[in-house]
Order: sequence, then structure tokens, then C-alpha cells
Amino acid sequence: MAKKTRRSKKETVRIEKGSIVKRNKGLIKTALVYPNTYQAGMSSLGFQTVYGLINDLDHVAAERVFLPKDKEGLQSIETGLDLSQFDIIFFSISFENDYLNLVSMLKRAGIPLRSTDRGDSYPLVIAGGVACFLNPEPIAPFMDIMLLGEGELLIEPFFDIYTPDLPREDLYQELVPSLAGVYVPGDYIPQYNPDKDLIGMKVLNDQAPGQIRVRRVRELGDISTTTRILSSDTAFKNIFLVETGRGCHHGCRFCSAGFIYRPPRFYPEDVVIRALGEAKELTNKVGLVSAAVSDHPGINTICARGIEEELHLSFSSLRADALTDELITTLQRSGVKTATIAPEAGSERMRRIINKKISEADLLSATQRLVETGIINLKLYFMIGLPFESDDDILAIVDLTQKIRERFLETSRKKQKIGTITLSINPFIPKPATPFQWAPMERIPSLKKKLKMITDGLKRVPNMQINSESFRMARINALLSRGDRQIADILESAVELGWSRALKEAKDYCEVQIHTERQKDAFFPWDIVDTGIKRPFLRKEYDRAKAEKISPDCPMIDCNRCGICRSSS
Repeated sequence: MAKKTRRSKKETVRIEKGSIVKRNKGLIKTALVYPNTYQAGMSSLGFQTVYGLINDLDHVAAERVFLPKDKEGLQSIETGLDLSQFDIIFFSISFENDYLNLVSMLKRAGIPLRSTDRGDSYPLVIAGGVACFLNPEPIAPFMDIMLLGEGELLIEPFFDIYTPDLPREDLYQELVPSLAGVYVPGDYIPQYNPDKDLIGMKVLNDQAPGQIRVRRVRELGDISTTTRILSSDTAFKNIFLVETGRGCHHGCRFCSAGFIYRPPRFYPEDVVIRALGEAKELTNKVGLVSAAVSDHPGINTICARGIEEELHLSFSSLRADALTDELITTLQRSGVKTATIAPEAGSERMRRIINKKISEADLLSATQRLVETGIINLKLYFMIGLPFESDDDILAIVDLTQKIRERFLETSRKKQKIGTITLSINPFIPKPATPFQWAPMERIPSLKKKLKMITDGLKRVPNMQINSESFRMARINALLSRGDRQIADILESAVELGWSRALKEAKDYCEVQIHTERQKDAFFPWDIVDTGIKRPFLRKEYDRAKAEKISPDCPMIDCNRCGICRSSS
């Protein structure tokens, strides 16, 4: 087999459509860093959006830097400039698991890791992205500034104030009172009790607010969020991504996107359709992206236009109870052979607990209709280790899967073609800013036992595959999601010694952060962030989960249920 040739940075730019190279003098040089591979970073619509927002400014140049392979240097894709030579290093962070790469990249670039050790001679180090406004504290000691919220409200105002010759402290004094969403970690000191539990944050700067308000665009009619750079070297090969909405109104209690992006917002139908026209100039493959694409009120019209334009449409997420005939027809005409359904839990009881308002009848109907249309493969997503879960709920996953398979086979035989059902079994990770932020993560031995119950129950079933996420990595993810600034010490240790040694040295701390249910009035590290959602609302939802009660969807209009509609952008 011939060895795959690794592309140079110049070759990478040459095969892209839409990359921007600015070489004018006097530009503010910004390294936009995705702390993972090129393939992962260029598959992120958020990363691409920030790239476009920065480069839309005449006086600023954004160049991309990714996690290098092997011993490659840390240079930008656009001009090959070393990371340490930029005015600003801007980390775009979607996932907590990339924190280790962030620390490694700073170290490799010869930049002091801690903000307190960097003077004005070093680049300004900034972070943004959804992981930051869920819980900024684990990486706060490494950051000079964090921008919390959606880039459309933060990028341009930041660069209206920033100049490379402005001393760092003067920049902070300019930014903090004038731009909501700016978080300067150095303005705050964590406060601990004698038992080393975090109990609050002390504000050092009189101008700094007690909490940093997450910025959100109120209406999406004036913007369009689409792929800025089309590349064949990504997870979405030559697929033009179009965001159809932000947030989700269903209120699943485990899902951070369903709360952090409240209230849910949809792009107007004409904005999405116009984006389809832009896509057609570049490719015939379009991916519609949001937390729940099928919830868009104009999704049937959008699908019809996509078919009319002979575009192959794919969807980031679909609910089993919202599969319209138009959606299924679009999937079939786009050549889709695999559809994903996310029951999340096997029993009706467990789905009430997590507020997943999908019935067994919905799931069986969706299976039948998809297979009848010629979509012969199914992926089923389940979680284990959910709060208040019992062994009976795990066995219900086996039972529900068998019922889905029976409907799958019955319909497949009529089509005379039988595909495969794939189960993806993932451990529950309690996330900040959700009703389950008080819950602990289940221990690995118990998770392994539950996974074995599922695999034993389905081991004799043909045409079925079972995949599961690494429980060890999920545990690390839980730590990084829920920890405070002490996580920075663990990250530095992990870069030097590896995760196993670092976690062993911080065993007691990890136990509390990962596996301990939090007290009702506990101070969370992420309480420094004001998401606009009232804490009593989240706690009420946690108590409703204990009582196995369903809660209604977010009405997406002005109400006072969770508090977000009383917050301004």
C-alpha cells in the first residue's frame, strides 16, 4: 500500500476554497488556534465563523493554527508565521478534552503558561467558544482574557478597543467596563474554606462585575452562519455547512446546548434558502446544522428547495417524533443510507427523568418509515449512568433495542434488503448550567457492569454492532467540565507526566469533582458566569427529575419561567 503523502501548509491552502491571506503592513496579527487537528478544527462551524468575523475587519488578519503532527512546528496555515510572533493568540474551544492540547501548544511555543508570568512582550492570550462560557475556570489561569458568548457581539467591539501598543493593564481597564462578556481572570481570586471547598470568588477590580454575562444574539435575521472555507480534508468532506438555528426548546435535562443557548432562535427561512444558493456555487453537498434541525418551522420548505436545487442535504440532528415526509424524502434523495435516532434511555421512566419527550411508539414509527424509504442502516444513541437510574432501566435498553430491531427486520424484509443497527452507548457526564449540574458521574466499575448487561442481552442478535466511549476519557471530561482553577495544576502535570500520574496525584480532588453529588446551595466554579437562567429554575428541574416528572418545552416567547427572557443581549 502506498504511503499517504502529508500535505504542506501551502498545499493545504491551495486546495481550500475561501481561505484568506492578508499581507498588508500594519495589520493586527491574530493566530486563531483550534487545539486539535486540522480535520477537527475545519469541521467546526464555530471556528470557521470566528475566522470570518475577524477577517471581515480591515485592520485585522486572522491566521489558523492547529495541533501539529509529530514534530511539526507551530506555524500558521496562511503565512507560516510562528505562534509566538502574533500579537494575539485566540483559542477557539468547543470541547473540554482539548484543554490538554491548549497547554501543550503554549508550552511548545515557548510562551509562559500562566498569565501572571507573561509580560507585554508576549502575545495576548484569549479564549472563547462554548466550553469557555459553560465553565471558564479550568483554563482561567492560562488566559489573559476570555470572551464569553457569541462572536457576533464580541469580536468587532473587542478589536475596536485593542491595539498592539496598548499595555495589557490599560487594555483591561478599557475593556471591562465597556464590553459585557469580557472576563479577565486576573481580576478574581477563588475563595476556599478550611476543607478546600470552593465557596466564592473575590473581585479585585472595582470595575469588574460580580458575574460575567454571556452574550447572545437576540435575532438571527441579520446574520448568516455558513462554511467560510470549504475543504476536502475534514470530517465533512466538501460539505457546505449551514446553521439553521441556535439552541433547543425541548429542555432535556442533561443537555448543555438546550440551556446555554436559551432562548432557542431560528434563522428565517429565506436566510437559510439564500445560503443554499451560495452553497450551490461551490458544491452539491450541504449539511444543515443546529441542536435540532427538524424543529425549524420552515424545514419542509427548506428541504423542498434543496431537492429543487439538486443538492444532497444532510442533517446534524433529527428527532424521531419530528420526521416529516419531506425530511425522510430529502434523506432518501440525498443518498443517505444511515439515519441516527437518539432515544437516550430505554425506559419511559428514564425518559421522564431526563425530560426526553419521545415515546416508544415514536421510535418504532420512525424506524419503520426510514427503512420503508430505503434508509437501511440505523444508529441508536443511549446513555448509561444517568441520575436515578436502576438496573431495570438498563435492561429496558435491551428490550427497546429488540423491539426496534423487530420493526426494522419486518420492514426490511418487505424491501428485500437488510442493513445494520449500531448502538452507541455513552456514559452520562454532568454538565454545568444544566439541571443535572448537581448530579455525580457514576463510577467506572458500575458503568462497565451496565455496559456488560447490554452486550450480554444483545450478543446473539445478528446485524448489530455496539460501540461505547472510553469510560476513562469520559471521567477526565467530567473533571475538566466541573473543576475550578485547580484543574490548571492537573493539566500542567498531565502534559509533563501523562493523565494517569496527574490524576493519581490529585485523587482526592478528583473524587469530589467527579463522583460527589453537590449540595443544593453549593457554589459552582461556573457561577462566575451569568447565563441568564435562574439557579432556582435549574434546581426545580433537578427535583422534578427525582420525582420522574416531565416539564414542558421552552415556549420561545417572553416568559418568566427560567429567567432568560428577562436578560438582554
